[in-house]
Amino acid sequence: VRVFTQSDGMVPYIFYLSQSSKGASKNTLIQPMTRISFQSEGAQSSNLKHMRDIRNHAPYRNLLFNPSKSAIALMIGEFLSYALAGEEGNRPLFGFIEQSMDWLDNAAEGEFSNFHLRFLLQVSAYIGICPNTDGYRPGYMLDMREGTFTDSPAGHPDILDADYSFKIVQLLQSTYDNMQSAPLTGQQRSSILRFLNDYFRMHVPSFPVIKSIDILETVFD
Repeated sequence: VRVFTQSDGMVPYIFYLSQSSKGASKNTLIQPMTRISFQSEGAQSSNLKHMRDIRNHAPYRNLLFNPSKSAIALMIGEFLSYALAGEEGNRPLFGFIEQSMDWLDNAAEGEFSNFHLRFLLQVSAYIGICPNTDGYRPGYMLDMREGTFTDSPAGHPDILDADYSFKIVQLLQSTYDNMQSAPLTGQQRSSILRFLNDYFRMHVPSFPVIKSIDILETVFD
């Protein structure tokens, strides 16, 4: 199991699934985006270490019981497993992820439909690939290869039209608390999420098409 740790970044560990009914609850600790504390066991040079004394560090109150929030967590977990694959210790990023999941857990219905889009854009900033909005003007388009907004599209197809580019800028300039002021339809959210998947694929080595996007779309539909 790959774990994003506060001190060492993304680290692979060996986790032994319990086959007994008594130990089944331990298996839930490796669900996507679950926050755990544990002891690391194994040689410092070992590629795969063991986990012991695993505990649920900060249990969610609502997220696991809300189908929409759970689907978002599943997608985010898959997204981060690739986006942060080579990431070393990054405490500000770790803190952002933790605070974001707290916000999602506590959010009321109707408040979090844009959450995953704002979250992924902020992650792009932490890993240094965020689209640069300096000099943006209405009508400009996002050159996804360059990560800049322009009124003179380059001669390649990876250009986001002006309407969607404006929505990306709105999301980048928003916070979780006011992001709903940038109204999006379900189809627009779906399109922006797939644009972001393509954007990460252009800028992060070996980044794949995220499979759980289909699950998220089905839940929201």
